[in-house]
Amino acid sequence: MNNENTEQMENADHGEMARREVPGMFEGPILPLIARLSLPVLAGMLFQLLYNIVDTIWVSRIDLNDPSFVGGTGLIFPVIFFFMALASGVSVGVSSLVARAIGEKNREVLNKIAESGLIMAIILSIICMGTVYGFGPQIVRAMGAEGDYYKHGLNYLLWVTPVALFAFVGNVFFGIFQGEGLMKHMMVAMIIGTVVNIVLDPVFIFALNLDVRGAAIATGLAQFISLIYALSIFAAKKTLVPISWSISNVRLEIIKKITVIGLPQAMGQITMSIAFLLLNRLVVSIDPLAMTAYSLCGRLDQIVLMPSFALAAAMITIVGQNAGRGNLKRADHAVKVGYAAGFVVVFSFAIVMIALARFIYPLFSNIEEVVNYAVRQTYTVELFFSLAVVGIINRSVFQAIGYPMPAFFITLMRVLIVSVPAAYLYVGVFNMGIYGVWFGMATGIVLSFIVSLVWVRYVMRGLLNGTREIRHT
Repeated sequence: MNNENTEQMENADHGEMARREVPGMFEGPILPLIARLSLPVLAGMLFQLLYNIVDTIWVSRIDLNDPSFVGGTGLIFPVIFFFMALASGVSVGVSSLVARAIGEKNREVLNKIAESGLIMAIILSIICMGTVYGFGPQIVRAMGAEGDYYKHGLNYLLWVTPVALFAFVGNVFFGIFQGEGLMKHMMVAMIIGTVVNIVLDPVFIFALNLDVRGAAIATGLAQFISLIYALSIFAAKKTLVPISWSISNVRLEIIKKITVIGLPQAMGQITMSIAFLLLNRLVVSIDPLAMTAYSLCGRLDQIVLMPSFALAAAMITIVGQNAGRGNLKRADHAVKVGYAAGFVVVFSFAIVMIALARFIYPLFSNIEEVVNYAVRQTYTVELFFSLAVVGIINRSVFQAIGYPMPAFFITLMRVLIVSVPAAYLYVGVFNMGIYGVWFGMATGIVLSFIVSLVWVRYVMRGLLNGTREIRHT
């Protein structure tokens, strides 16, 4: 009788999982599935980008003739990116594990992963906040900041740091949403945070006269409200993954599995943060005004790259769930369709950005040299992003099948092994000035495109012919 009851419970559980599967996940046309999963993510990202643009406009309008407000906050971006890298690592680790567990119908992992991820998020946020409040001035000095650049950069860093807690916890929830294919909930959470931030920015920056500190406070409140929305989804039991808020659900084995996938992802992002630091110092040494333009381009380049990240998010879900279910041919087909769709969309976005660059950047600065630097950087680098989409998708493919180290190496090669040394070589040896930095970035993109494409095709062929296996949950 007990065996019969157990079997009935398992059948009921599998039936519930089947009812909650994303329609078209395991059969049917791939392109509509990719669109259905990636477009909500893209919409959420576009709203976040809108915030970044509006936030930059508000910060620049503290004093349009003083580039240190935008430049100072831009200089500490590698530190913020470091936080984002760790949070992204947890999110990717959770999403990969959830996707494969759904494919394998592994209810044990699904029941325990939320609390395990949340413990990791809380510990990491405490470590980050302690580091900034203990060594903030030294960190900002290490960015190469001086004078007003140092003052505004430090102020922003100290006030934005508490956001780390909301960001880490929120990324655990986002990882669950992504792994399950609940992209609309991710989109709504991102939109809520963005709209609240846009509304609060002028209040705290100008009405309360808090300059860059106001921008940081507005970010914190917006992230908190976005987090409340994500919590409401779990409270309404709209996910396969439950949150019981029980410490007994924390499993060291699951934490290890999240870490195995997430740590290389975080290391890759941290590598990018180090590369940004080194490139920032190189750009500042060429011309501080070029640094302001470099910061502006870095934010607006996200418009062009965003479809790549949306497709990569969809790939983790599609490839992870199908590989977990054993549908390897479908997973492979999804990757190829993702390449084609990504190239077309990113190339189109790049052309539009090049056409509008001369009109966009004067919105952010009245200084002619800053605008000229930004426009020339856009003309030089933008089209290369259509190749970057392949490397970005390939990282997610490796993560989805449980192969995190190749994903890390792709990032490491692009930024630290190639882009940074190439930039310093072009500037220091060939005297190319700021063009050396831009062509260094392009060199890294091209080489990572070639290597990652060859590597993924080799691994996928191994999975298809049975000489390799995905990493099971």
